[in-house]
Amino acid sequence: PADLDAVCAIAGDAPLAGHWSRAQYQEEMASRTGLFAVLEEGEVRGFFILRRVEAEAQLVDIAVRPQDRGQGFGRALLDGAVLAARSWSCSKLTLEVSAANEPALRLYRRAGFQIVGRRPKFYNDRSDAILMDRPLA
Repeated sequence: PADLDAVCAIAGDAPLAGHWSRAQYQEEMASRTGLFAVLEEGEVRGFFILRRVEAEAQLVDIAVRPQDRGQGFGRALLDGAVLAARSWSCSKLTLEVSAANEPALRLYRRAGFQIVGRRPKFYNDRSDAILMDRPLA
């Protein structure tokens, strides 16, 4: 429950907060297949949720505590997602991000993700969803 509280707090501070309920995060944690966290000094600094869909992995959610942003935790989480997807023998890692989330877009581009599509006015704030993927071979 302490980690669940931390994950929910981090998710609540993330851009486009509120798209998942506490129960959904709890379900992901209980499944033990797709939610991973970065711990430092015993504290959850960030997390990601990864799902396998056939031969692809989908990065469903990723977030870092506001006070820990810009310190490499996001990249560490993203690298962890790549490693997890490779361990599942996935050929590609996909994700979706708001066009308004420039820091995330920069992170994904630096990590080798390419834009493969766009969903206009997809989010509640009317920003477009940018679809990205990265081959894992």
